[in-house]
Amino acid sequence: MFLFRYNQWKPLQFEIMRQLQDWIKLIEQNAPIVALEYQTPDRMAVLSQFYQWGKARSLTVYVWNPGYSTLQQLVELHGRLILQPTTQTIEQDILQSLLDQPEPGIYLLEGVLNSTVAEMSQQRCYQLLNAYHQSLWNSLPHYWVLLETYVQLPLELQPFISVLSHAMPDRQQVQALAKLSEGLVSQFCNQHPWIGKDDSEAQQRLITACQGLPVGEIEMVLDRLLTFADSSEQLIQLILDHKINKLRGRGLEYIAEPDVPTAAGLDLLERRLEAIASLLRPEAQQYGLSLPTGMVLWGPPGTGKSLSAKLAAKKMGLPLLAANWGILLSSPNPDRALKEFIAVVTSLAPCVLYWDDFDKGFAGWDSNADGGIARRLSAALLTWMQEHQEPIYTIATVNRLGMLPPELVRRFDDIFFIDLPHEGARYEVFNLHLAKYFPAFRGNSQSPWTDDQWRRLLTEYRICTPAEIGNAVQRCAEEAFYKGKPGQIELEALLAQRQQFTPAMERESEQMQAIRNQATYARPASGGDRSRFAYVPRELFE
Repeated sequence: MFLFRYNQWKPLQFEIMRQLQDWIKLIEQNAPIVALEYQTPDRMAVLSQFYQWGKARSLTVYVWNPGYSTLQQLVELHGRLILQPTTQTIEQDILQSLLDQPEPGIYLLEGVLNSTVAEMSQQRCYQLLNAYHQSLWNSLPHYWVLLETYVQLPLELQPFISVLSHAMPDRQQVQALAKLSEGLVSQFCNQHPWIGKDDSEAQQRLITACQGLPVGEIEMVLDRLLTFADSSEQLIQLILDHKINKLRGRGLEYIAEPDVPTAAGLDLLERRLEAIASLLRPEAQQYGLSLPTGMVLWGPPGTGKSLSAKLAAKKMGLPLLAANWGILLSSPNPDRALKEFIAVVTSLAPCVLYWDDFDKGFAGWDSNADGGIARRLSAALLTWMQEHQEPIYTIATVNRLGMLPPELVRRFDDIFFIDLPHEGARYEVFNLHLAKYFPAFRGNSQSPWTDDQWRRLLTEYRICTPAEIGNAVQRCAEEAFYKGKPGQIELEALLAQRQQFTPAMERESEQMQAIRNQATYARPASGGDRSRFAYVPRELFE
């Protein structure tokens, strides 16, 4: 026997009722079959709401899914709803049983549509069509609600079966759910004084950590994790860990803050990001200004594109969500995966959506090698990027801009080219990485090396990417530790390290130069070199 506390879900039930009122309108218009998308953690509240609607109309509510051998009836007992087995055994297909012996009631059927359009049998389609037309002449109040976490109807059924969604909420619903979640969180804070009843900042962080989860899951997660938490910070981290693990299976991952405070030498890009960050202020809306769609960071590998994306999110004060196009394409049901992906991202707004190596995911996108899946998903992504109103800023890093569909490139407001760093930028890159391992380079203290020594070092690393410079500094730090001199470095060590590897500009000169030759098609991320190490062109003949 399945049971749950009826009063426990009243706040959540109210929110679900508000979102599912269309079902009442549909049955009043003689729509006997409705499909409902919902989140599994909200299942109890959904059942409770339909029980109330059935009670108001003197209709019995039945529940069935492939896990039951008999039809279950929703019954209220001592303030609780229970699923009580009936005497009606389902020896054949559930839809056929209901067609052969129609009885008044609301039938909540789970798992009936749990298949793709291509897999749905012809028999199942005809059963649903027969049920719809049978209701036109049958006066019995007989309603089917097809409960699924994802609904994709064949074209021949779409005119007959309306689809209601109680999946992830949109922007307006997120705001409403945040108020509901705040009430739930406040209850937990009152029950657990260590959270801080009067600590509004801790409660707000707790609410933010819960954002992106269904309300039913918020209550279950809080109830479960409070057993393992001794402080509000620990509870918040446990919720974030839960959410991160959940999102990873949907092609999303939270990205931690970068290990360096800034991307050296990208002054024009930083100036643009500061302007974009200012649009997040509430007063921007008073002047009709909103967050742009996003930007493309284009350039050779290792030049700092991924780091720039992380720093952009940090500058805006928004969480960074890394998307994985490969996981979406390889999903058993890519259309469902993309729909859930978009719903989750929308619920987590405001945020920065980050696509790394976006061009690789679109290699061969216009071919039919995969049955047109990549093309179909690309079109759906394009539509969403064009139409969504939520504050979601998209950053895509690419090595070869030409591999992206032109219509996708047009969706981005800015395209910045990140090239190899000039002398002044290389100086900054070196200092950023040296400061991580060697105390002499931290703070505002004077550099232990002379300008002539720096010029020699910058010349030796002239064709190296920032990633290669960072790796060289790290190798020197490891070697110093091995030799018993941690935190100490000599210029000669870095010069010697330069001879241990071949830069990508030499190793893959043709491909790297081909990328750089097209830099004029984008805005430069770096301005001119105004440092004291700037290269001064000299006349060959005077």
